[in-house]
Amino acid sequence: MSKYINNFFAKANQNFNLGEKFKAPHNPGSRILPSKSNKNDADYQMRIDAGEMVGTRRNIVLQVNSQAKATPLKEWIRKNKSHGKLATAYFDTAAEDPQKEATRVAEELQRKAKENV
Repeated sequence: MSKYINNFFAKANQNFNLGEKFKAPHNPGSRILPSKSNKNDADYQMRIDAGEMVGTRRNIVLQVNSQAKATPLKEWIRKNKSHGKLATAYFDTAAEDPQKEATRVAEELQRKAKENV
């Protein structure tokens, strides 16, 4: 399962400016990345959603997509439902360096996800 978590974050870091994505305004429950499409859901197998804001801190949620192809991810969904949270972390929208803060959050999500499987 760690392989799929690593792959997701490698793709996310390569294809998105995480600092901009995490800092942008989002409604709780909305998707931050990747954009919702059957192709993205199958390719990335996971997604990052926006959670609630607490002051200047946004809860960032890593979830497994219901269209995931990998057997370990499908099993995780079966046990935890498609809205099960693989990992959560807080992003400080007031951080002086949003990219550095996003890197910290991505590393925390990756570590927590691996601990949670």
